[in-house]
Amino acid sequence: MRKKLKLDDHEEEVDYSRPSPADPEKEAFNALARFFVRSGVNPNTIETPSFTDLMRLLNPNFRPTVSILQKEVLEIHQECKEKAKDFLKSFQGKLTLSYEWIVLGHGWTRDSVIGPVLQEDFVCITAHLVDDDWKVRRWILGYASEVDVVALDDLYVHGFRKAVQGFEIEGKVSTLLLPNEEGFDEETLGGFRRGLEERGDSSIAPPVFLVYCCADLFRLMVHDVFNDFSGKLLEDLRMIVGWGKCSSENWHLWVSNLQRAVDMKNEDEFSKDEIYDDYDKPSDEEWVKIETFARLVGCMYKVAVELLEGGYSTSNVYFYLLAELKVMLEKELEGADSDYFRCNAKWMLKRFDKYWDHMFLVLATASVLDPRFKMKYLEFYCSKKIDNDEGSKAGTVLGYLRSLFARYAATDICQKPICSVAAVDSKEDENDDGGEDCDEGEGEEEDEIDGEGEEGDYDDEEDYNEEEEEGEEKYDSDSSEEAEREARKKREEKPDACKDFAFFQEFLKFEESHREFGESELDAYLNEPIMEWNKDFKALDWWREEGHKYPVLSRVARDILSIPISRATSYYAYGMDRREPPAFVVSLEAEVANAMMCSKKWLRL
Repeated sequence: MRKKLKLDDHEEEVDYSRPSPADPEKEAFNALARFFVRSGVNPNTIETPSFTDLMRLLNPNFRPTVSILQKEVLEIHQECKEKAKDFLKSFQGKLTLSYEWIVLGHGWTRDSVIGPVLQEDFVCITAHLVDDDWKVRRWILGYASEVDVVALDDLYVHGFRKAVQGFEIEGKVSTLLLPNEEGFDEETLGGFRRGLEERGDSSIAPPVFLVYCCADLFRLMVHDVFNDFSGKLLEDLRMIVGWGKCSSENWHLWVSNLQRAVDMKNEDEFSKDEIYDDYDKPSDEEWVKIETFARLVGCMYKVAVELLEGGYSTSNVYFYLLAELKVMLEKELEGADSDYFRCNAKWMLKRFDKYWDHMFLVLATASVLDPRFKMKYLEFYCSKKIDNDEGSKAGTVLGYLRSLFARYAATDICQKPICSVAAVDSKEDENDDGGEDCDEGEGEEEDEIDGEGEEGDYDDEEDYNEEEEEGEEKYDSDSSEEAEREARKKREEKPDACKDFAFFQEFLKFEESHREFGESELDAYLNEPIMEWNKDFKALDWWREEGHKYPVLSRVARDILSIPISRATSYYAYGMDRREPPAFVVSLEAEVANAMMCSKKWLRL
């Protein structure tokens, strides 16, 4: 099967390199390996009795072995890696690299492992970008068990360095998305970050951001309050409220269950119904803890629902939603009715403010690139002096955005609108499924997060009609029209005397510089009225449509909006512990596990 692959400005016909039909057994092994990679199935499965019986029924002469299948998986990985490498090297935008330490727990994932557990933890390095079709992509570049083989002083950098060097993307990385934990800071990553900046064109590439996962922040803030709950208290609450199995895997479930307990207490249900007489009920001190959790974590949940549920949220929505959370927590602190509540509210705000201060520039810049806000929301926020700021932060953000825009405007490629692959090669792609990939955690999510790219409009009939009308005018025009054209021709041929006027030429240069630097695309964008509020607004769709109007600024927007503020979305974003690896990889050799996790992201390239 052959397919045209669009890599920026050139088109290349590539072959999926299926084995030659002259070797049908090799082709069958390759097809089986691809199925296992795409479906996330452990190659050891072929040794189970049910699979062996199936193969015997389909073809008694086809006898796959684990070693042959693993060899095919490694070959597929190498083949797909070269295609991914070529794409990333040719990609004209910026990308983010994220780091996640994934650890096998002692729950149902361990119980469902086929074969012995060979790997218990992995470091997952993922590339995040928005492609030329304005679709969000997440590709795993490395999925390795490194903790035992990497020196401690290189533990936080090794995975990043290996991915950057292996894919030759030193000049492409604009951001590092890090766990919100100790050790991931300027001290340990500063040298690597500076190395990335030096490898790129310093006159064009902006400094590399270090950003931290918002889902991690929420998890740590929940832990600050939840750690005061004893196992007995939680079991007593489970019995009197009746919420089923007592589990701490997802904090949003605790919010609803503990809020239900508070509501029942406020309605005095435990005294009205004698059925509760036989149960142990929380003491007054314990009820203070429960109410504190329900109020403070309840504020977080209101914001988390908007940020983390319903799919991937681009970076433009985080600023106003996290600002809302900051205001809610401060109001809760003002209304504190106990020392315990006040202490926990202060501690949560302290952790939040540290994150907010570090992330302010990235989040605010992304917010400005949302046409519903532009500078208006940032200026409104600063006017409230929530951070004891009188507008200096707004000026800093605008100054950074102007500097960033100037860097992009200095490159020739940024003068052209981003060219959608679907628009250029729609006929070849109209029957293609697109690039759907799986998430790197236990479940599967769509890698192609945003909507499909729109096909370009080529209105040949309209162009033909215009040419026909011009022809009729040419042959049916009267003498007055011909005379006018002759006069216009003479005027055009007359030399421009102003070319010799030195002072006037100075004015033209002055006006041109004013237009370039004072009335740039950025100024034109900011000076237009903001859009009416629309909760379903999609920033990537808007910038894709406005790319021809803002060719430079749309590239800036694409690279800023592609920065992921949270690694996880939906169910996984509420986890109170580290994510676990898929059950099928922990019983594989490290090289095979890496090949399977990476390749299933690249198979559709």
